[in-house]
Amino acid sequence: MSGEFCSRTSKTIDKMQGMLIRMSCCTCLPAMHARLLALAHAALCVCRDAADKLALKRVPPEGSSEDLFSIYDGSKFVFRQSEWTTITLWRMVQRYWLTYFTFQAPKQMLQKFLRLYDIQSQGRSFDTPEAFLKELGLYDLTQQSMHSYLKKSLGSSTASRRFATEFVAAVNKVNYNQDSGLNAFAGMVSMLPTVNPDLFKIDGGNVQVPQLLLEHAHPDLHKTNVTKIVKSSDGTFQIETQDSSHMHGPFAAVVIATPLESSSIEFEGVELPHIPARKFQSTVSTFVRGHLNGSYFGLEARPKGAIMVSEHAGTPFSVISPAKQFPDKTILYKLFSTSAMQQQALSSIFTQHEVIGTFPWYAYPKFQPPEQFAPFKLADGLFYGNAWENAASCMEISAVSAMNSALLVQQKLNLTNAPMLINGAARNAAIEL
Repeated sequence: MSGEFCSRTSKTIDKMQGMLIRMSCCTCLPAMHARLLALAHAALCVCRDAADKLALKRVPPEGSSEDLFSIYDGSKFVFRQSEWTTITLWRMVQRYWLTYFTFQAPKQMLQKFLRLYDIQSQGRSFDTPEAFLKELGLYDLTQQSMHSYLKKSLGSSTASRRFATEFVAAVNKVNYNQDSGLNAFAGMVSMLPTVNPDLFKIDGGNVQVPQLLLEHAHPDLHKTNVTKIVKSSDGTFQIETQDSSHMHGPFAAVVIATPLESSSIEFEGVELPHIPARKFQSTVSTFVRGHLNGSYFGLEARPKGAIMVSEHAGTPFSVISPAKQFPDKTILYKLFSTSAMQQQALSSIFTQHEVIGTFPWYAYPKFQPPEQFAPFKLADGLFYGNAWENAASCMEISAVSAMNSALLVQQKLNLTNAPMLINGAARNAAIEL
C-alpha cells in the first residue's frame, strides 16, 4: 500500500490518523466481543470530544439475547453468560473464583493513561513513543507479554490459569486475533471494556467522525498515492504523487499517517532513523448466512450470542458473532479468523449456510514484546503518526498519536494560538473508575 496525500480514501477512513492541527481521526477501539468492535470508551477524551464538538449523538450499545457470549475450548463451553446478571456472576465465581473481581490492572492502566490529556492540553509533545509511554508509566507493559504479566500478578492457582487462558485469551482473540503472547499494554486495552464497560457508538455510524473532521479542517485534499517525499536544501518538503508529473509543495512540515511497512514511499534528502521491522496480523472477516450446527459445539440446540474461544481451542475461527436475523429466521454471522475459512469447516460449523462475503485485511500489528518503536519525529519537520501502533492499536491510540503529531507541527511552525481539540478535556471529564 502506498501512502496517500493528505488522507486515505473513504474505503480505509476508519484507519485514518490526524494530519492537520485541527484534525484527529480514528481506527477502532476493542470491546467485549465482535458486535462491540465499533464502540468507543467514554473515558477516552479525544474521540469522545471530537464527536461532541461535531454535534454527533453518542448512544450506548443495544442489548439483546444475541449479545450474550460464551467461551468454547474446542470440545465444550467452559463459560456461558446468562441473561440474568446474578447467574452470570455465580458462574464467574464457580469457574474463576474471585479472579475476575480482583483483576484491577486494566483500571490501573486507564488511570495512568488518562494523564496524557492534561499533558497534551498543556501543549506538550513527544518525539518518541518510548518517551511518551515512560511519562505515563506504561512503557514496561509494552516490554512483556500479557501471559507473563498475568502469571506474575495473578499467580498459578487453577482459577487464575483458567481466567488467563480462557477469559482473557478469548477477549484478546476477539479484539486482536492474537493469543496472550501480545504485549501487556495491548492486553490491558483489550480487557478495559470488560471491567469498565462505559461504551458508546455514534448514531448513524462512527465513520461520521473522521468524515466531518476532514470537512472542518478544510484541507486542500488530493486523493492519490504519495510516491516520494523530498526534503529541499532550505528545509521544506516536496511531495510526488502517483497521478501527477510535477511535485507538490513546498511544505514546511509533513505528517506520514500510514504504516511505512505497507507503503512504497521513497525518501530523498532525508536520513531516516532506524525503523524497526513490524509485522501486521492477518485477519479474515467472513460473513455467513445460515444456522449454527449445535452438535459441532456439543449442544442439541444452536448456541446463542457470540462464541469466543480459549487460547488452546484449536478452532479455525477466533470468534463467531451474530450480526442480523432475517425474516426467515436465518442469521447473518460474522466470523474472524487468521486465514480464510475452508468450505469443509463451514459445513461442519453450520447446518446450512451461504457465504455472503470474505474480507481479508491486515487489521493491526502483530504484537511481539519487547516492542521496539520508530520515532514520532523522523526528521526536522517530518513526523510519523503510526509509530506507536504496536503499543496498542485502537481508536483512541490513533487519535492521541494524531494529536501528538499536531502538537509537533504546531511547535515546528510556531503556531502558539492554534485551536486544539482536547483543550482541558481531562479536567472537564467526569470519570468513575
